[in-house]
Amino acid sequence: MSGSNSWAELAVTFRRTRPAFLAHEEAKAELKKMMPEDAKEASGCGLRAKRSKSGAVSFELLDQEVANAAL
Repeated sequence: MSGSNSWAELAVTFRRTRPAFLAHEEAKAELKKMMPEDAKEASGCGLRAKRSKSGAVSFELLDQEVANAAL
């Protein structure tokens, strides 16, 4: 497989984006810790976090106009 151009291109992309992925996962974990257990929703700085009935937290990017209007 190392002879394949597609493999090589994807391997480069994987290696190049790995640090950003790790930073993203760390930020997501820290944001989840900051959200109070009894909060259903939290938002700020262009990001909204929602807690499901089962307790899982999901994130949604807000439009920049909406984020700026909240300020």
